[in-house]
Amino acid sequence: MTTGTAARVEAQAKINLSLRILAQEKSGYHQLETLFARIDLADTVEVALDTSRQKLVVEGAEVGPAEQNLAFRAAVAFLDATGWATGFRIRIVKRIPVGGGLGGGSADAGAVLRILNHLAPHPLSTAALLSVAVRLGADVPFLAAEAPMALAWGRGERMLTLPPLPPRALLLVVPPFGVNTGVAFGWVAARRAGEPVSAPAPLTTDDLARWDRVATLAANDFEAVVVGHHPAIGSCLSSLRTAGAMIARLSGSGSTVFGVFDGNAPSTLEGLPDGTRIIPSGFATRVAPVQRLG
Repeated sequence: MTTGTAARVEAQAKINLSLRILAQEKSGYHQLETLFARIDLADTVEVALDTSRQKLVVEGAEVGPAEQNLAFRAAVAFLDATGWATGFRIRIVKRIPVGGGLGGGSADAGAVLRILNHLAPHPLSTAALLSVAVRLGADVPFLAAEAPMALAWGRGERMLTLPPLPPRALLLVVPPFGVNTGVAFGWVAARRAGEPVSAPAPLTTDDLARWDRVATLAANDFEAVVVGHHPAIGSCLSSLRTAGAMIARLSGSGSTVFGVFDGNAPSTLEGLPDGTRIIPSGFATRVAPVQRLG
């Protein structure tokens, strides 16, 4: 690889410390309000410029056809937005569970956008980059931004960036199955059919700067319906709460649940379903920088 034609970044996963599903648009899309936090668990994403082709290689997980992969689509969207006449080779080493509510695909897409903007002869402004990101999914703008935490609304396009909270131990509990986000939205819509959606209480920056306040507002509107369809997820949440987690919640639409601990996190948990993985992690204090290769 020639200097200036390739770069790498650690694509950090996210959890949703709070996730409220708001009104449904006529298009069927649900507006959201969510408190995002980047975590230490990350995929490694490399992008090299290659004028002869567009290629994606993924190691560590089966993710389907390249053209449907968010990282590949992010690269195509960036080139379309900039008019940059180049090809690319993307290599991803997967560590973030697929379909687990941790934003793995979105993290990879955000990483590709950041890398290409770093390599581009005419980089996009932050606002223009995020306008590309929002077309790829509600998690992608946050994971293409330069903030360790953010409160986001709508389709993820409106964000209040926040400083990181003080360090806390984090356990990710990953059942041996995923939850399809579109299906989970359908479950929520069916439960709410004909009922008005209440607006969430207004939040202040003070609420989002202290763990004790975040613990009181931590919620996830997917959680009840997803647990109803997958009782194993409820068992994982119960195990975290029994172990002393100050916050135990579903992340995204699941299936991963997380526990935040005020002291040391336990090394084992009781009562987990067979095949469930425990991944120790922590909260990112900064966004991993893009590193040029060569």
